[in-house]
Amino acid sequence: MGSLGLKGILIFDSNPSHARAYPTKSTLSHLEVAHAPINVEGDLYILEYLSIIKNPARYRLITSDRALSQAAKNLKVTSINSEDFYTLLFDLSLSKDAIRSELKPLFESKRELERLQKIFESDKS
Repeated sequence: MGSLGLKGILIFDSNPSHARAYPTKSTLSHLEVAHAPINVEGDLYILEYLSIIKNPARYRLITSDRALSQAAKNLKVTSINSEDFYTLLFDLSLSKDAIRSELKPLFESKRELERLQKIFESDKS
């Protein structure tokens, strides 16, 4: 997602094996993964999060849950269906890959370089 200029937060229900009284978060590059606090449903935590953001127009809720989507709309947050979001990401990645392949030189992997070196050395003998 970072290569597309996007940041994201995945919010899950709390996991009984590591549930805490507070939300837990970890970051993977441009993606934050959060678990709702113990005894707080993920949807409720999402709505709590959305209710305190300062600029709801900058956020998109990705969900196929109609009730959650409507609740987000009431908070002035736009939602996108999960399948539509996947299609959007896929289309963006294709266009970004096309642009990247035109702009960046091709670099061979170490394995490919070793293979080519063996071929070159065998031609010298």
